[in-house]
Formats: sequence, C-alpha cells, structure tokens
Amino acid sequence: MRKYDYIDALRGLAIALVVLVHASQQVKPLSQWLQQFMDEGARGVQLFYIASAVTLCMSWAARRATDLHPVRDFYLRRVFRIAPMFYLAIILFLLLNGTHASYFAPNGISWWFVPMTALFLHGLHPETINSVVPGGWSVAVEMTFYLVFPLLMRVRHMGWLLLLLVASLWLQQYNATLSALVFQYEERQKYLIDGFTFFNFIGQFPVFVLGLITYRLLPACAAFGWKGWTLMGGLFLLLLVEFCYPRQAFVEHHVVAGALFALFTLLLSAYPGRWLVNRVTVWLGKLSFSMYLVHIAVLKVLSLWGVGAWFGDGNLKSLCFFVLVLALTAGLSWLTYQRVEKPGIALGRRLIERLESTARPAPQGQESTR
Repeated sequence: MRKYDYIDALRGLAIALVVLVHASQQVKPLSQWLQQFMDEGARGVQLFYIASAVTLCMSWAARRATDLHPVRDFYLRRVFRIAPMFYLAIILFLLLNGTHASYFAPNGISWWFVPMTALFLHGLHPETINSVVPGGWSVAVEMTFYLVFPLLMRVRHMGWLLLLLVASLWLQQYNATLSALVFQYEERQKYLIDGFTFFNFIGQFPVFVLGLITYRLLPACAAFGWKGWTLMGGLFLLLLVEFCYPRQAFVEHHVVAGALFALFTLLLSAYPGRWLVNRVTVWLGKLSFSMYLVHIAVLKVLSLWGVGAWFGDGNLKSLCFFVLVLALTAGLSWLTYQRVEKPGIALGRRLIERLESTARPAPQGQESTR
C-alpha cells in the first residue's frame, strides 16, 4: 500500500491540537482569545477521524484485490494495530489513577470496567467510555467504526453517501434522548449522559461519513480548475464562519469542524505545502496513536511533580508548557512506537500471511509432486 506524507501530516497536526488543549488546562493562558483557540484543539480528534476514514478506504482498495479474506484480514490488522498499545495504556492508567472515584467514574471503577475496556466495548456505557483509559472514548468510537467499515464500503455512489450523512445527522439529534432512556442517573450525575451523548459512536458518526465522502472526492481534486477550487474555498469560508460563530443549528459544532477538516484534507492532497507537510508533522503523525495515549500520562506525572505550578499562568508560559509536553510525549512515544506498536503490527502481518498462505491453492507443479 502506498503511503502518503500528507496523511501522516494530518495526524501530526491532529495530535498537536489534542496536546494543545490538554496542556492549556494545566497552564492556562491569560488571553481569552488564546484560551478559546487552545480549547478548540479538542477538535483534533475529528481530524483524526477524517484521516482515519481516508486511510482505511485507501487500504481497503489496495488490498481487496490481493487478500483472499479481505474482511478477516482487515479486522486482524486493526486489532494488532490498536490493541498492544491500548492494553499497555490500560495497565499504565490503572497504576497511575487506581480504581477510586473520578469525574467519569463517580462511583469508582468496578471490576467489569476493565474487561469491557479490553474488549473495546467501553463505548457502550457512560461510566466506562472514558474512565479506565482517559481519552479512551475515541478508541472506542474508532473500533466501532472498524466494525461497520466493510458494510460502509459497499456504499460507493456519492448520492447514497450524502443520504447516509443526512441520516447520521438525523440520528445524532436523538442521541441524548436514547441515552437518557437507557441509562438512569440521579440529578448530580446526569452530566454523564451529556458527555456520553458527545463521546459515543452516534455522536461522532457523521464525521466518519465526511471522511468517506472525502475519499471519494480525492480523485476529482486532481482535475479541479480555478472554478472548482474557488467553489471549495467559498464553502470553506462559510463553514469557518459557522465554526467561529456557532448558532443553534441542525449540525453540531464538532461536525462543522469535521467538514472543515474534510475540505482541508482535499486541499492538502493537491497542494502539500512544506509548511504543513514536513519532517516534523510527518514524524508526529507516525507517533500519533502512542502520543494520544501517552500525553495524558505525561500531564498526570507533571501535575504530580508540580511542574505546571512552576510555570504559572500566562500566554507565553502556556505555549511553552505545551511545547514541553509535546516534546516529552513525542520522545516517550517514539519508544512505545518502536517497542510496542511496530512489533504488534508485524505480528499481525505475519499471522495474516500465514493464514493467507494456507488458504491459497498451491501451484500445479507442486500439487503433482505430492
């Protein structure tokens, strides 16, 4: 499968945004404008989803012709890509945070939270979705997307994809009602339902559909003339205004961000400028999954050591603290990428090759000698 630097750069930008928002919560800027900008770093997760959908579509198209069992091999690749690092994160955060009560688990972490998380089913309950592994909600959503991805790849026509987008937006409007019917909490814990409504797969599914649409539009970008790019630029500006000055509308704020990132991906695929697609962003993109899980642990340790208090609040101090957290996270994540992620990917590849070789019929010359 061909690798594209701009895809890794998108992931690198996404993880930088995520680290930005979490670092700013520990060392706060004084400027309200800068605080709002750093808060929007949370939308880096939606950029991850766009990049993930595009990458999976590329991988599916490249491998479907050669894999004897493409669906089975797809799931094996995904599990061996995600599970080793995620399981390490489960152990790490249980050691760091223990099982006591927390914001996302106000009643404490019960024994069944851990197997639910290990089976990637933690996205099905408000108290498991983000408690065992802080930030693990996005992994739950991603794994759910993997589950339905082979079915979604049957939707090839742009008209049906747009209809799927509208249907996902419509379902999103009833997400809170459905969650409140299934899960009952006393008044002081009803915030769990609000969080669950945003974090769960239904709340994020429209962004993935935008990623599928982006993939279908990529070949057309090469043929875009000035009229096409002018239209795209106008649409981008309209979405940017809606993003910066949100109104009570049918489309949620993070979905508008997903649409902006979809257009940004199309632009970057056609014009991968060096100021965005470079060694640093590409390198961060390769480490991005480890960095997503590791940076929260880095912030936890820095908080325990009182490092944030050394900095104090301030615009420059907040940005310097962000750079420190990003650098420490990247360094540790390089180790986990080399020692955990890559061996897991290689193990999955060997297993798939073995299964494929046993299922593939032997050449006629070899059969005749048996």
